[in-house]
Amino acid sequence: MRNISLSRWLMTGAALLMVLGYTACKKDEIRAVLQLPKTPPALQSSATTLVLDSSQASQTAVTFSWAPVNYGYNADVTYTLQFDIPADSFQDPINIPVGINKTSLAITVADLNTMAIQSLGLPFGQASAVVVRLVSNVNQFNGNPSKVPPVYSDPITLQVTPYQVIINYPSLWVPGDYQGWSPASAPKVASVKANGVYEGYVYFPAGGTFQFKFTSAPDWNHINYGDGGNMTLDATAGTASGNLSPSGAAGNLQVPGTGYYRLIANTNNLTWSATRTAWSVIGDATPGGWSTDTDMTFDPTTQTWSVTVNLVSSGSFKFRANHDWTINFGFDNGQLTYNGSNIPVPSDGKYLITLNLSVAGNYTFSMKKVN
Repeated sequence: MRNISLSRWLMTGAALLMVLGYTACKKDEIRAVLQLPKTPPALQSSATTLVLDSSQASQTAVTFSWAPVNYGYNADVTYTLQFDIPADSFQDPINIPVGINKTSLAITVADLNTMAIQSLGLPFGQASAVVVRLVSNVNQFNGNPSKVPPVYSDPITLQVTPYQVIINYPSLWVPGDYQGWSPASAPKVASVKANGVYEGYVYFPAGGTFQFKFTSAPDWNHINYGDGGNMTLDATAGTASGNLSPSGAAGNLQVPGTGYYRLIANTNNLTWSATRTAWSVIGDATPGGWSTDTDMTFDPTTQTWSVTVNLVSSGSFKFRANHDWTINFGFDNGQLTYNGSNIPVPSDGKYLITLNLSVAGNYTFSMKKVN
C-alpha cells in the first residue's frame, strides 16, 4: 500500500478547485448578441401640415418621436433625423443629430424655416413636400464607429410652407410708369442703417418712358422726390445719376432703358444713382473658378435670378453683378451681405441657385440639389 503525502493531497485539491472554478465561471458568463431589428423603427410627428408663421418663430413647429430601437441588448444608440425633398430620395439629405438614446426632437418655427429655405431651397409662401426619416446607429464598446449597418425608419412626408423673414427698414417707394404710378403697389428701396441712404433693386420692363420718382410714403400726400437737376443717362454703361428735389412739382427721374437696376437715393445730400445689373456666380466651387463667371437668368414673374450649375464642396462661391466686384454678395450671420464671406457648398452635385433681391434690405438666396 502506497502512502500519499499531505503535499500531494493539497496539490490535487487545489487543481480540483481551479477546474471547478473555471467551470463555474464558464456557466456564469453572459454574452451580449447584437440583433438587427426585424421591423424598422416607427417615426411619428406631431403635425404633417406646417404653415410657418414669423410671429411664432421661437415656438415649436413640430416634434418628432419614436420608440427605442432594440438591438437585443442595452446598447447606446445614436439617432439622427434626415430631411430631404422627395425628388432627391435622401441621396444627400440634411442631417440633424439627435443624440444618444434620445427618443424625441422638437424643432422651432425659425429653425425649420431656415432649413426649408436655405438648405432645401423651398419657395416662400407655398406648400412643398419634405420627407423625413430616422437613422439609428450603434457604436462599438471602444467608441469606434460600428460595423453594423444603420437602421432607417420609413419616411414620413410633411407639407411645409415657409415664410420670408422680412425686416421693415425705413423705406422710400419707387412709383413709375412701369407699374402705373401707384406708390401703394410700388417696390421699395430701404435704409438698412437708418441713415438716410436708401438702396434696392427695381426691374424696368421694355416699353414706356422708364421714368419714376421716390416717395416717402405709399401715397402722393407726403414728400416725393423728383429731378433736382444734373441728371445724366448713359445707355451704354446702363447708369444714371443726378440730384433730388423734394418739391412735388419736380420733374421725373429716369433710367436709360430696360433692365434690373440697383437704385440708391441719399436724402441727406439729395443725390441719386441707378446701375443696371446682370448677376452671376463665381468661385472655385463653380466650373469657371474665380476667373470666369457663370451667368444667371432673370425671371420677371418671380423677380428672381437663377442658374443650374455643377458645384464642388472643396470650393466656395459668391454672387456679383456685371462680371465685376463693385457690387457683390457673400454670406454672413445667416444673411446675404455686400462684400461678405464666400458661400460654402455642402456637397458635390448639380444645384439650382436662386437669388432674390426683390425685397429691399432682405436679400436671400437658395441652393437646391437637382438631378
